[in-house]
Amino acid sequence: MNYLDVANSGFMFILCLIPVGVIVLQAVRFMIMAWKQGIEIGMDKNKLKKCITTSATISVIPALSLVSLMIAMSPNLGKFFPWLRLSNIGAGGYEPMAAGIGLEAAGFTEYSACTLGGFVVIMMVMNIGMSLAPVNCLLTLKGYDKALKKAKKTSRFLLIGTSAAFAAVVARLNVPYFTDFSKLLPFVAAVTGAVFMFICIKLKNRYPVIGDFALSIAIVAGVIVCCLVA
Repeated sequence: MNYLDVANSGFMFILCLIPVGVIVLQAVRFMIMAWKQGIEIGMDKNKLKKCITTSATISVIPALSLVSLMIAMSPNLGKFFPWLRLSNIGAGGYEPMAAGIGLEAAGFTEYSACTLGGFVVIMMVMNIGMSLAPVNCLLTLKGYDKALKKAKKTSRFLLIGTSAAFAAVVARLNVPYFTDFSKLLPFVAAVTGAVFMFICIKLKNRYPVIGDFALSIAIVAGVIVCCLVA
């Protein structure tokens, strides 16, 4: 059996629909609570409505980057699992990387050779890997934040060190795509995204709203250019 038959089945759709539905209901509940809280503290209803429309507007276009990523992942992971991952706590940089790790862990180098068992391994890696983040935050974030604030007051090195560590993580995730010329499309996507991100940063000073959509613009541009090249 081809694993994509299962990945695109109605059963997989139902399995993914349940947690996505919970996420949507949770978001709606939070919006209702926020509206009631705003009324209780005396906020004007017109301002609240404007806040809702503004938030909705600036949320749609940035979300296009995740939609484009979901479409890009669908041929290899099916229509529904990428939808679940990116509706939950998925991230553009994490999902493809975790899927690749799962593929290698299952003993495959190409998705075309992947089996149903391999697909299960990929799903486990992607889900369990990201689930560790909120658990870790729940257990350690408060203490870590307290210790870090105290340490920053006594050691200026930490101000530089934490920023350097973050820059190193970003470099580790991105630099290989700029240096591996054997894989054309990843290289083209990386360069295109970088160019458009640079342009957006330059335009942000004149048009601040572009800053909210810079990532979406860069990703969509990378996808379009890759489609043209391919």
